[in-house]
Amino acid sequence: MVIYGWRSSHIVTHDAKNITCPSCGEKGGIVNIFHGKYFHFFWIPTFSLGKKGTAHCTKCDDTFSSKKMPENIDRQYREMKSEVRIPLWHFSGIAILALFIAFIAYSSKVEAKNELAYITNPLAGDVYEYQEEPENFSTLKVVEVTKDSILYLINNYAFTTKNGIEKIEIDSCYGKDLYIMSRTELKNMFNKGTIYDVNRK
Repeated sequence: MVIYGWRSSHIVTHDAKNITCPSCGEKGGIVNIFHGKYFHFFWIPTFSLGKKGTAHCTKCDDTFSSKKMPENIDRQYREMKSEVRIPLWHFSGIAILALFIAFIAYSSKVEAKNELAYITNPLAGDVYEYQEEPENFSTLKVVEVTKDSILYLINNYAFTTKNGIEKIEIDSCYGKDLYIMSRTELKNMFNKGTIYDVNRK
């Protein structure tokens, strides 16, 4: 299945006034036809590859490519081509990508703001994903919150990467021993990046 490549679309057709066709000698039958070429990905126009055109005689049906146009046709053709604008929808993919990047950036900003609020105001049931060592990722679960501290459980399991860590965020994976940490220590762990994600249901 071809999911990328290039295509072209008709942009505009202009009458070439007062031009005589060198093939049939008729006057007023020449039209300049312009097409835009674009690259597509999953059939979505991504970016323009330029524009090109031909001159066509409606009287004798002869066609002249841009490289083989007689001088009298070529002059007006080039003038018209300079005024032809590539459709904005030929850049749809770039616009979609820009919006997607903006959405990701906005979502990340909102998520970071929420996580900071969760760390500042912890609740029982919060789960913190943290990195203890270079290849040791696990979770802590808040059980109780006091004015100055939190009481939490440590997960008995760990992953060597962040991927898949949600699989051990279940009650049966946590030990029974309670640990205590000050809110200041908690915030410092978050600021240092030791705690890198906060999950609150």
